[in-house]
Amino acid sequence: MRRGVVRTLYRALCMLVIAFTAVPSIAGAAVNRTGKLFIGATINNSLPYIGQEVFLTYTLYFKEVAPKISNETAPLLKGVWTKETVPERFIKSSPTSIQGELFRYAVVKQFKLVPLQSGKITVSGYRILCSLPQDHDASGGQERAETHERITAPDVVLSVRALPEPVPAGFAGAIGTFRQEFAADKLKLKVGEPLSLKLVLTGTGSLLTLKQPDIHLPESFRQNPPEIISSLSANSVPSTGTITATITAWPQSAGEYEIASLRTVTFNPETRQYSTLFSKPISITVAPASEGITNKAAPRSSVPEKKPLISPLLIVTAVALLFLMARATTILIRRKQMNPEKAKGQTGSDTSPASLKLELFLLLENAGIKSPGGLTRVELKNALLKLGLPDDVQAELPAVLDSLDRILYCPTGKKDAATPDSITERVNSLRQALSSISGSR
Repeated sequence: MRRGVVRTLYRALCMLVIAFTAVPSIAGAAVNRTGKLFIGATINNSLPYIGQEVFLTYTLYFKEVAPKISNETAPLLKGVWTKETVPERFIKSSPTSIQGELFRYAVVKQFKLVPLQSGKITVSGYRILCSLPQDHDASGGQERAETHERITAPDVVLSVRALPEPVPAGFAGAIGTFRQEFAADKLKLKVGEPLSLKLVLTGTGSLLTLKQPDIHLPESFRQNPPEIISSLSANSVPSTGTITATITAWPQSAGEYEIASLRTVTFNPETRQYSTLFSKPISITVAPASEGITNKAAPRSSVPEKKPLISPLLIVTAVALLFLMARATTILIRRKQMNPEKAKGQTGSDTSPASLKLELFLLLENAGIKSPGGLTRVELKNALLKLGLPDDVQAELPAVLDSLDRILYCPTGKKDAATPDSITERVNSLRQALSSISGSR
């Protein structure tokens, strides 16, 4: 009895040792950090199977004022299929405590990874160049000298497991939990009529990389290539949603036909079991085409058909409307030119830094820059250059964004307070410049 208790205590001690040594990557980054700025890497599953989707997140930790990311180096991704998630327009930060010390953190990069081979896979090399203001007093809205610091994320190691043997024939990477539906829009039709067949696969798992089963039709059916539509929840972990394959076919001869059932082999990583999804076969009855239907037409009149004439009254009315619209447009333009201050005062009354920053991002999107909030300073500079904005506007926009960030992320500042007038005036000038670009697109 005593020996069993000792054995149990020994196992518990071993488990504690493993727990302390298997801390996430971010814990190691916190211990090894050398200053007030560092980056951590976390993975939601470090022991996946081949083909199982995992989620990699890079998080920036900082104190006081948020740094701006000037440049970045992508991580080395070998032996995995990868897809970067869509960056948010406005990267938000939140407070946290690390080893009793207060920090703020913000997610800067996320990837969905699918390992393609078993064994150890190391994801490394993600680096960012940050710019830090020496003086983060936001009351005056003036730019201060900056320091630059390059930080590197810790490595992430995946221990990829091979799928249990034997792997059933027909397995095509469906790892997770799924359900399958296969249906036709009609079961009886005539030769030459269109038939729509739809295969719907719904579930949670490797929806981004699995292969749907092929739909085999009778030889006498003419068909289009399948149309694939994915409807997945944004940034869900793992991927959740529906993939729909639609085929349109046209039977060329009459008869009784059967479309064989579809078979999809799946693997559930939680239960470590394979299962097979079957759809019911579909019986189709094709009748001969009705004679005379395609050649039947309405009888023609012996009297020549007259083309409708446009009413003169309609023409006069259209011209009058065009004249009134042009006149109204001219009056509006003149009023705007005569009252620039009044027009300026009619802009949004919310002058909080968050609202002004969001407005600038919206104007950049309307001007043609996709997801400006997720761009580094170098990427934003290149995007502004492509827009053809004046040099002073290209230099002013990042500076104003930095001023707004200093207010937003200052620990003692009020995030919903009104922005200083000096910065608001600079935002108004940028608003006019970006609006002119948006209006010319």
